Amino acid sequence: MIRSDTIKIYKTVHTWTGIACGFALFIAFYAGALTMFKEPIARWASPPAVGVAAVPLDDALRLIELVAAAHPEAREDGIKLHLRGHENEPARVTWEEDAPHQADQPHEHIHWWATLKPDGTLLTQQEEPSELADFINDIHMHVGIPQPWGAYFMGVISVLYGVALIAGVIVLLPSLVKDFFALRVGKNLKRMWLDAHNVVGITALPFHIAMAVTATALSFSSPLWSLQEAVIFGGKQAVLDDLDNEPYRAPKPVGEAGVMMHPAQLLEKLKAQVPDFEPKFMVFKNFGDKAASVRVPGAERGYVGDTHLGGVMLSAVTGELLKDSTRPSRQDPDRRASETFYGLHSGQYGGAVVRWSYFLLGLAGAWLFYGGNLLWVEARRKAQRKGGEWPVQRRDTYWLAAGTVGVCMGCMAGLSATIVAGKWLHGHVDDLNHWHAIVYFAVFFASIVWAFARGAARAAVELLWLSAAFTLAIPLTTLAAALLPALGWWAHTSAAALGVDATALVGALCFAWMARATARRVQCGPADSVWSVQRTV
Repeated sequence: MIRSDTIKIYKTVHTWTGIACGFALFIAFYAGALTMFKEPIARWASPPAVGVAAVPLDDALRLIELVAAAHPEAREDGIKLHLRGHENEPARVTWEEDAPHQADQPHEHIHWWATLKPDGTLLTQQEEPSELADFINDIHMHVGIPQPWGAYFMGVISVLYGVALIAGVIVLLPSLVKDFFALRVGKNLKRMWLDAHNVVGITALPFHIAMAVTATALSFSSPLWSLQEAVIFGGKQAVLDDLDNEPYRAPKPVGEAGVMMHPAQLLEKLKAQVPDFEPKFMVFKNFGDKAASVRVPGAERGYVGDTHLGGVMLSAVTGELLKDSTRPSRQDPDRRASETFYGLHSGQYGGAVVRWSYFLLGLAGAWLFYGGNLLWVEARRKAQRKGGEWPVQRRDTYWLAAGTVGVCMGCMAGLSATIVAGKWLHGHVDDLNHWHAIVYFAVFFASIVWAFARGAARAAVELLWLSAAFTLAIPLTTLAAALLPALGWWAHTSAAALGVDATALVGALCFAWMARATARRVQCGPADSVWSVQRTV
């Protein structure tokens, strides 16, 4: 039997670690839920490439030959052949070039796509792919803090998150059997929220443990690798970027011309040699050379990992398997461990069932941290009552409530706004990818200021309606694009793109429902609460 004073200590630890980390974890979980559909969001936000004809795979070899002849620099950097034809892949063939930059300085890439004209000649054009999905992922991973400090910050948050999980479980142990599924719905809203908080927290505990462990490992991966290199290898083994490591490095060209095998034949060779491998795309290096190779990233059935890094390398001339140590079943233990951490964290396994499960668990996790702060605020209200009097709320309670509303709802409204901006600002600004950050942070910080200026009660209703409006704008923008082509927007009709619209519509309705329920609460709730407009602070 756990002593009551011990339970009290763990309850304090759980409360304060939860409050300390709650803001960052809400942002990470809410944005993380959206990243489960990074590809559909990228497809929704990517404008159609004007004048690009759909080149069948049978004509891909001809297209790559023309690109290699007209742009020899692409042969060394790699010519990417897309296999799926999604909206965020502007053409069958794309490649990147390094933009001019000073030595040892960060630099940008120039993106190109290529297709065949109706007469069979080459058509190439620079393009700027949408980085909306990557921006949302960055908010999820680093809550908007620049690297590397964002990763270190979230690493510390993840450790404290793990402490809060352990403390919370210990607090619930004495009453776990009795109260586990006790969801007492009634006038006592604090009791109902606490019951819901406990049920969601315990039922999703394995998911939260996995997120805490994998987030810590991913956030501290660079210093951990550097420490391992210094302690184990004595500083003698260079730590290189993944694509510079030997398993990824293409064979050096020999200067002799070679006959390239057709991509369709290469895929057949790949299937024969690695039957359980599912290719995502193909990257040809040194095309036309006798030592030309093709790297094929993808997933291997039955394994968890990064589908863009793990893969195989074939000879582009013979189809012979050159390297396969980066595919999951052939990875060394340390890489397999790191890939498994990444795959478990990002839900890259199990298909649609896992992605939707992670999406719903991510939203539930965000609510868990939001609700935890609300419970603390309500507990302070109850503790302040003396002799039946209704005292004015303390300032710390008022500020935490306002901060919770501003940060959490500012994140929701900001992400919806920046998704919509992908179509609204297209063609009107020079660097749309930069504007995604401007739009998000403008809405985010404005929401925080608004919450402190208006108070938690009023701001909660207003910011929920703002979130509903921006989220509803996502499907309405697609509808407007279909009905009014002159707007310059676009309406993709694939199931993935329309799924973004449908999910946003459901989300907007949920926000509207929450806004109405919150409005009733602030009008009719206890007058001594920070969630009431009946009495000012």
